[in-house]
Amino acid sequence: MSGVYKLRAIITTLVLLALGYTALWYTVGFRTQKAAAATLSGWFDQGLDVEHGKITLSGFPYRLILEIDGLAVSTRRPGLKLETGTLVLVSHLWTPDHWIAQANEVTTVLGRGTIAFTEDFLQASYRVHAGDKLVIKIDSDGAKDMALRSPGGLPQLDAWSLLIGKDNGGGTANSGLYEKRTLELKFYAQTGKDTLEIAGGISGPGIRDGSVEQLSSWRDDGGLLELDDLKWNVGSNVVTLNGDVTLDENFKPLGSAALNVKDWGEFKKSMAGLGVSVGNAPINGAALMMQNGSAILGDRKILSLPRIDKW
Repeated sequence: MSGVYKLRAIITTLVLLALGYTALWYTVGFRTQKAAAATLSGWFDQGLDVEHGKITLSGFPYRLILEIDGLAVSTRRPGLKLETGTLVLVSHLWTPDHWIAQANEVTTVLGRGTIAFTEDFLQASYRVHAGDKLVIKIDSDGAKDMALRSPGGLPQLDAWSLLIGKDNGGGTANSGLYEKRTLELKFYAQTGKDTLEIAGGISGPGIRDGSVEQLSSWRDDGGLLELDDLKWNVGSNVVTLNGDVTLDENFKPLGSAALNVKDWGEFKKSMAGLGVSVGNAPINGAALMMQNGSAILGDRKILSLPRIDKW
């Protein structure tokens, strides 16, 4: 074959490859765009209120980018409300199970507004492992732009991250006290040099909102929040805790935890800064009980506990 024919063959092959890739990108892109709209519509059918503006596709040739304007998702009864100015989802043709999300002008409200925060920018990743293990990580990307409203005078955060794991497959997730966990959770927060780390999980049926019906179903079917490891480094002090929490018949927290404190005097000062008086160190160790609407440390009532459905 002469050089001219070889060159034509190479050019033809490259053109066909380019056309094939372009067709594939647009096919996958439009399919993904429709799937995103269908997912949001499905959330509405599952009992959520969902509003959003245009869903725009871009990123050719290297990335798949979906931009969703004015997304607002909330439970129809008090539970969770999330609003964003713009949500941008980014992936590639060769990583269909991995998406990066970036959102601006984020407002999150829990319950009846007891806890709420706003943040100019948030980032997250969504990844599916082995076809059925879902992992979501949400990161503040530095929380200097965060405003927090919460009970107890909780401090503003310099940085935080939340890792959520869910197994949609055949039971390889960690087992809870009663049954397989619905979710695995890891949380990290930092204020100055102080840090808080929490690892645990939730067992029981999923909760769509904070209604009495949903909370009753969760509680009665073995719902449990398990704190495997809580570690609070505050100044030179270290506080650790592990335990389990569910709800009583009045929808108030019910459970127990083991508390270990390196320096009780420093712990007492730190808790006083949060509006909680813990008294002197218990003689027989620090057992934390939550029952009858009270949090009891040793033999001292330190908090009145609210009804979760009234938050």
